[in-house]
Amino acid sequence: MAAPHEQQPELALQGSLFGLEPEPQPEPPPQELEAADLAADAAARPRQRQPRAEIATEPAASDNNEGATAADNDLPPWHHHALVEPEQLTPMLRHYVELKRAHPERVLLYRLGDFFECFFEDAIQLSRLLELTLTGKEAGKALGRVPMAGIPHHAAERYCGELVRRGISVALCDQLEEASTRGPASKGALLKRDITRVLTPGTVLEEGMLAARRNNWLCAVVLEGEGSSAGCWGLAVADVSTGEFRVTEREGSDQLHQELLQVEAAEVLWPMPESSAASPAWCPEGLRLTPLPRTPFATPEARATLLKRFRLASLDGLGLAEAPLALRAAGGLLRYLDDTQPGSAIPLELPTTWHAGDHLVLDAATRRNLELTKTQLGGTLHGSLLGTLDRTMTAMGGRCLRRWIEAPLVDIAAITARQDGVGELVGQRSLRLALRRLLRPMGDLERLAGRAGAGTASARDLVALADGLERLPQLAALLAKAESAPLACLARPWPELAELAALLRHTLLETPPLSLSEGGLIHDGVDAQLDGLRNQLDDQDTWLAQQEAAERRASGISTLKLQYHRTFGYFLAVSKAKAAAVPEHWIRRQTLANEERFITPELKGREGRILQLKARAAQREYELFCTLRSQIGKQAGPIRAAARLVAELDALASLADVAATSGYCRPEMSAGRELVIEAGRHPVVEQLLVEQPFTPNSIALGGVGATAEHHPDLIVLTGPNASGKSCYLRQTGLLQLMAQIGSWIPARSARLGIADRIFTRVGAGDDLAAGQSTFMVEMAETANILHHATEHSLVLLDEIGRGTATFDGLSIAWAVAEHLAGGDGLGIRARSVFATHYHELNELAELLPNVANRQVLVEETGNDLVFLHKVVDGGASRSYGIEAARLAGVPPAVVLRARQVLSRIEANSHVVVGLDNSLKPTQPAPIKSAAA
Repeated sequence: MAAPHEQQPELALQGSLFGLEPEPQPEPPPQELEAADLAADAAARPRQRQPRAEIATEPAASDNNEGATAADNDLPPWHHHALVEPEQLTPMLRHYVELKRAHPERVLLYRLGDFFECFFEDAIQLSRLLELTLTGKEAGKALGRVPMAGIPHHAAERYCGELVRRGISVALCDQLEEASTRGPASKGALLKRDITRVLTPGTVLEEGMLAARRNNWLCAVVLEGEGSSAGCWGLAVADVSTGEFRVTEREGSDQLHQELLQVEAAEVLWPMPESSAASPAWCPEGLRLTPLPRTPFATPEARATLLKRFRLASLDGLGLAEAPLALRAAGGLLRYLDDTQPGSAIPLELPTTWHAGDHLVLDAATRRNLELTKTQLGGTLHGSLLGTLDRTMTAMGGRCLRRWIEAPLVDIAAITARQDGVGELVGQRSLRLALRRLLRPMGDLERLAGRAGAGTASARDLVALADGLERLPQLAALLAKAESAPLACLARPWPELAELAALLRHTLLETPPLSLSEGGLIHDGVDAQLDGLRNQLDDQDTWLAQQEAAERRASGISTLKLQYHRTFGYFLAVSKAKAAAVPEHWIRRQTLANEERFITPELKGREGRILQLKARAAQREYELFCTLRSQIGKQAGPIRAAARLVAELDALASLADVAATSGYCRPEMSAGRELVIEAGRHPVVEQLLVEQPFTPNSIALGGVGATAEHHPDLIVLTGPNASGKSCYLRQTGLLQLMAQIGSWIPARSARLGIADRIFTRVGAGDDLAAGQSTFMVEMAETANILHHATEHSLVLLDEIGRGTATFDGLSIAWAVAEHLAGGDGLGIRARSVFATHYHELNELAELLPNVANRQVLVEETGNDLVFLHKVVDGGASRSYGIEAARLAGVPPAVVLRARQVLSRIEANSHVVVGLDNSLKPTQPAPIKSAAA
């Protein structure tokens, strides 16, 4: 017979199964286990060692798996949708594969309940990029489980935004019906689903996926002929979030390359030739290139698309008859938008044509060297020209100012108009401050109107739009006495927009919820049907209050509460202590730690009616909201027209605020070539200096004739390393550019002629990926300048020729400077500043009348070198490179040896260079060299 303590587990088990409570048994005292006992037990019942798992060896490389990689071997069996037979899949996965085959280049997110799921290769990719858990789903008896990953539907925008920022396109397959709306005959069948939205880098509209203060450009390129090399080309550029739409047609792959770099396109569409597989040379690295079929870009299809989209009878008024490639690019871009936005027409403006000479031309090297919108080191906004000038209050104002900096004006009348606006705001401080206070809370009217037109705006978007439209009359009142044209154009009534604002205020609640399907959007008194449903719901609320009071009286529980839960519906909640005293007709629904929840048949019956009324009211609110949103979307054009004027006002107020607080002056603009700046300052560097003031410097270029106003065309700038030569170059370029965007500039006074181009070659860099060394990059950029500069260009060069042997570099620098000066009538005669350590170039000032020497002063005090950062007349005779090396921490022994070597070189070498008159037969070029 077993011992009593051996029967205890059986009794306990019986008690737990049948409700029998065993008599409590005393716990036996714990038995001490000695080491000898454990060893004897181990000998009596030996444990088997687990065999070591064998490591699978990779098969030898062969012709069949030549391209296999280690990553490929780690993939699940069904890692791609093309590996499965659709007939073997479950109905849901079969539908997924059908959609995936229609969008193979995009990540497909498939709505299942509260999640967007993806399968096969998309699941593997998402799990790696977004750090999601890779799970699996049963695909059928023949296949087993396939890879699956998913994201919550309420967080889809955040995750999709991350994918789009990585350059990945996303196709969203959403449910088109609810399970609750289906009849009994449809039980067990798949819910109807289809692609409702395609998100690509160039077509996003959602606020969370866009940079607020920069445009999101979608570009389309069409090349002449069938090849991928650009001879003549057409370019269409659109921002679907703001409605801007522009086209151009030109020649040369370099110009196309520069245009794409300038706009920093989020996505580039290209009808790729069948014979081309590689990325074309005209597309800059890092841009998202989307190859497309050629049919939508054919002339007949493109023309039909344009006529249909803008409801036109002819395209003659758009100026596209003389630009057939631009027409094809515009048509292909619109077709792409139709394909990626099914069921909605994104409101775009009529396409406008722009040409190369419409704005100041800035190549990629100049934009990088001048640090217009981001710094060279780190690529940050802080430390750039835009970061210094941008004090705008609104996102659309920030985008406007960025566009001005990226495309300065060349028309004096337009420049003067902006200067007038800045001047008026500088002179009237109270007006400037009042305008900026009014602009601060204004929403992004451009993009809000775009989302309304595309049918994606939320109720909060429309409330923000109403707030912005209501501020237009207030702006007009402040600007009623404005004299400058940019300000006076806003001093007008906007009756049609005021009506829209009044309609929005009348219809929408002040603080609507994020969700559009749960009600709480529309004011009372807007719709009779909605009001009737709300009256019925009020009656139900009254009944619920009465029922709560009645149940309190019947139960005698004063703390009873009638509450609602989304999952369990209506219930009666009582504390644990009162749970035993509830009436018998109550039915227990749920037990919690501190309370019990009950329902009654009467309460449950009334719940169905209440929920039906709520669903009808929410559906009616959604219908009213969609009607209102569509009505607002039809007025996207007028809203955006007003928004553009507000954005320009914001940009002018920003420039005025910087000018007023930083001591800027209004430059005098002319159609000539002069560039005269007195006591100019670098706009960015002076803002960054804290402990010491910026040292101003003057410059004078572009004079004509031997008069009192004679100024050189070329300045040879010499001075030590780190003395400020590069800062002086960049300062000159930035002040010219600022003047041509209509801004005031940091100087005592300035007279500036219009520049058609600004070229800069400052600093060193290589392009090893393209097989170009530092010197080759330098020479390529120099060649571009010499080929395209004109006498109205501003050329700023730093240390040309330093990347090769001394005499080779000196020869190149001399020839380049001589060609830029054009003193012999054979060169360019561009306004130029040439910074160099080749002091032999100072001789040019003696040989050419339009060349002058300038130097950056330093002060020697014993062994110390003090940089004064002051530019004065004359050329430097020393570069102080060894002193700069000492200051940088080069070992003293190396510095000493360098001085010894320099002394020998200076004592034994001398170079004399004259003008190149080889093209004049009677005067050969005198070039001498003597060495002891």
